[in-house]
Amino acid sequence: MKWCAGLLPVPEVLAVEAGVLSMSALPGVTLTEAEIDCAVALTAEALHLIHSMPTEGCPFRADWATRLHQAEHRVRCGLVDERDFDDVNLGRTAADILAELQSLPPLPPASRFTHGDACLPNFLTQGGLLTGVVDLGRAGVAHPAQDWALALRSMRDNFGSDAEQSLRKHVPQHCEDEALLRRFRLLDELF
Repeated sequence: MKWCAGLLPVPEVLAVEAGVLSMSALPGVTLTEAEIDCAVALTAEALHLIHSMPTEGCPFRADWATRLHQAEHRVRCGLVDERDFDDVNLGRTAADILAELQSLPPLPPASRFTHGDACLPNFLTQGGLLTGVVDLGRAGVAHPAQDWALALRSMRDNFGSDAEQSLRKHVPQHCEDEALLRRFRLLDELF
């Protein structure tokens, strides 16, 4: 949040003591509580704003290799809740999903600053304006399709397939490939 201050509407870090983070409050409600059109427009605005941030000097890595390594660790340590998988993956094991992810070809080049968990509850609005970007624990330089994949899924889960289709109109061309979006939704199952 300190690195994003002044570039994104993030909470101000007030203190970090004994592993406890204190931060300022932000106005508004999550996009899950907004009208559909507002949620679509502000999700697109938030992602374009996040992805336009400079990556030079960014200390946070969230690229495919980094995330895959983290996923391997989570699977090895039994930290993945297989009961929380998306419907399309219910019945699969975390190890099975990890093996599929490991078998995928390299990603096309495209690195931007990314949120890492670009779901509707992590964006705030008040009066039709974007007032907050929260839950930046997985933020870093990565392929922006990661954010679009999770935002599209979150839009569908919260508002239905018509809202997802409305958001798809905002997806940049280099992030439209369905196999690429599926890859990032699959990776997210392990987090």
